[in-house]
Amino acid sequence: MDSNRLWSPAFTNYGISSGILYMTQYVLVAALSIVITSELAGSDLDAGLAMTYFQIGTILCRIFAGRLIDGFNKRIVLLISTALFFIIMGLFNFTTSLEAVFVLRGLHGVVFALGTTVMATLAVLVLPPSRKGEGVNMFAIFSNIAMVLGPAIGLYALSSYGSMALYIFLTVMTGLAMVLSNIIPLSKELALPKQSKYKGWHISQFIENKSLPWALMGLFIGFTYSGVLVFIPIELNSMGAGIWGSAFFAIFALMIIISRPIVGKIYARYGSKIIIYTGLGLFILGLFGLGLAITPLAILFTAPLLGLGYGAAQPAFQALAIQSAPIERAGVSTATYFLALDISVGAGSVILAVLASAWGYQYLYMFTALVMVIALALYHIWVKRYTPLEL
Repeated sequence: MDSNRLWSPAFTNYGISSGILYMTQYVLVAALSIVITSELAGSDLDAGLAMTYFQIGTILCRIFAGRLIDGFNKRIVLLISTALFFIIMGLFNFTTSLEAVFVLRGLHGVVFALGTTVMATLAVLVLPPSRKGEGVNMFAIFSNIAMVLGPAIGLYALSSYGSMALYIFLTVMTGLAMVLSNIIPLSKELALPKQSKYKGWHISQFIENKSLPWALMGLFIGFTYSGVLVFIPIELNSMGAGIWGSAFFAIFALMIIISRPIVGKIYARYGSKIIIYTGLGLFILGLFGLGLAITPLAILFTAPLLGLGYGAAQPAFQALAIQSAPIERAGVSTATYFLALDISVGAGSVILAVLASAWGYQYLYMFTALVMVIALALYHIWVKRYTPLEL
């Protein structure tokens, strides 16, 4: 009876733990931009650089994460990555300079990349074979919700209790993730590596070719979403409405939570294409709306469109990237998609920071909307042909 169970204790624990790791990251994305510009006398560019140092760490680690996970005992990789994550998060309580923030964000990126990749891989492996497609889509909900709840939590905690209390909260949460993810026994069959057909070093040990079209789509949406994450809090703070940032990301998250059951049913019945077209269309409309918004209320009105669009499209790309590859390549296919997402968010935070300084926020969002129009055209003309037949 339980052999076909989706929400097993292992799957649930990996999902919650992964969600916590993502939450800590996105809490810091939003909150650190305020801390850097308000408490550490940094600039908008410094706020973007904090994200870039994190992304450098994730990219450097993500390149090797698939090989580490598929080539070593996954349980040991999980334990080491979550323990280091807990330690590094604790060190944020002692940061007093921009340099310290940058160093910790780089190290944070390394353990974040390894921890989230191994959790996503294990979640796929513990799923029953007949429900892996559904499970991959459901697992994405944890990170998706965390991505949008994190900024809301971070901005609220920072404005209400200060940066020290925020860091303590994140340290406790990462300790909880370490316990939850490691408390479930893992069979030797799943934990131990399989024999690789390649000896020495080979590009396929790091990159899954079948996942690349979907990784490309993740690159586009990650690039544009980095602008929302980094600059919405700063823009609202400059308008004297910093607390509205929490409301923006809360609405963003609520739209994903409400729409997720409907999106899942449509995905299962009609396939991924209708979800992707609709999701990208709504996301583009939301970005154009931000480009026209000149008041806090107008910015807030774009949150539902952005939440519905991002919440539909991004998990679909992640699911398709993993489902396009053989199940024994789960670690590498997951790492391939996340690597593209990491590169796009890191590059986006710097490129868009430069553009924001030169153009202002309204033109910045118009530019990101046009980038997503190009992404939609690329999907329609080329990428969708790589959709697995059953999807």
